[in-house]
Amino acid sequence: MDYSAAVIPVTRADKSVDRFDHQYQPLNEVDRKNWEAYDPETYDGAPVGLQIVARKWEEEKVWAIAKILDTALRNRSE
Repeated sequence: MDYSAAVIPVTRADKSVDRFDHQYQPLNEVDRKNWEAYDPETYDGAPVGLQIVARKWEEEKVWAIAKILDTALRNRSE
């Protein structure tokens, strides 16, 4: 595959915020399986990150986008 990628840690899952949404309608079978697998108790405290993926040889683009997003995420809590 050899894609350029970066991961930015954002927050942690919080069972009091990230509740199971019983109103949600899955888009397809794969979406339904993922939706049903979610358990707020299991994932409470788990890290949540943002993944940026680009084509091969586009490391500079990934790095630039990651810097912009990291700055934006840091400034939102100020």
